[in-house]
Amino acid sequence: MKLKVFILLMLLSSLSVFAQNKDDDALKSLVKQMTDAQAAYDSVALDKILTADYIEISPVGEFDPREKVLGFYKPELKPPAEKMTIATEAAEFSIRVYDKFAIVIVRFNYAMTSDGKPLPPRSIRAMIVCRKEKGAWKIASAQYTGIRPPPTK
Repeated sequence: MKLKVFILLMLLSSLSVFAQNKDDDALKSLVKQMTDAQAAYDSVALDKILTADYIEISPVGEFDPREKVLGFYKPELKPPAEKMTIATEAAEFSIRVYDKFAIVIVRFNYAMTSDGKPLPPRSIRAMIVCRKEKGAWKIASAQYTGIRPPPTK
């Protein structure tokens, strides 16, 4: 009897770990979709992954409702590639899932060029609140905080 209970407990705990990994993968994919859409100035793609009540606190501390965010990423506002390029790397994920809500903390590292010349690398940390709607994760809120570069000698 004790062996059956032990096996049942092991199975239940492994299912929980599997479900958590599935959510982690889906949330990381969602963050990638967001950064890809931002880089491409694809407001249509962003519209699909943001909740109807999305809000964000921008890197400069402004409160931006959904409409303002989508307006910022209109394709016609994308800087020409010869003027500016931005490559984004997502790293240092911390993901906590609470049933239909999740909090994703991630570090974004940016490599940028302006007029073909490399700019100093920059990083920000983001806290992204996600909500599951109809079985799919969407982004409900984001807050961006700049990370100071290391001091130069």
